[in-house]
Amino acid sequence: MAWDEWEQLKAEALARRQGHMQLNSLAPAGGPGGGDVGTLKSSTSRKKAAVKVLQEDIRPGTDKAGGHADESSGSTVREFSGWDTGSGLKGAHAEWELQVEGLKGRLGRDQTALEQTKQHFQYVDHGVKSRADQVDTGRAGRREA
Repeated sequence: MAWDEWEQLKAEALARRQGHMQLNSLAPAGGPGGGDVGTLKSSTSRKKAAVKVLQEDIRPGTDKAGGHADESSGSTVREFSGWDTGSGLKGAHAEWELQVEGLKGRLGRDQTALEQTKQHFQYVDHGVKSRADQVDTGRAGRREA
């Protein structure tokens, strides 16, 4: 294939793509992946349950697992002190601690976000209503003839 022909084919393909727009769409209601299309659902009870699980199970469990690994790794690092294995374990342990702290921070932020969701939805609803109330429908200034 000659270079000019290749360039022409590329230009034609680009022109076809630019002149055509395709939007992704939702699955039809009741079909695979479908359901209540266009309906935002938020369950206060489910959010409260998720917050409870985060607060009472997941976050304390993360603390416990991280602490257990700290104890085990610390003693192993001491046993291998002076060896390359000991310094390698020490580096791996430091990275583990960073990862555990990052996870704990993320879980805390998730819990806070779930706790504040209802309030945020209310603010959005009030904001939308406030802006909708400001829309001039044009009826006040018209007179019927």
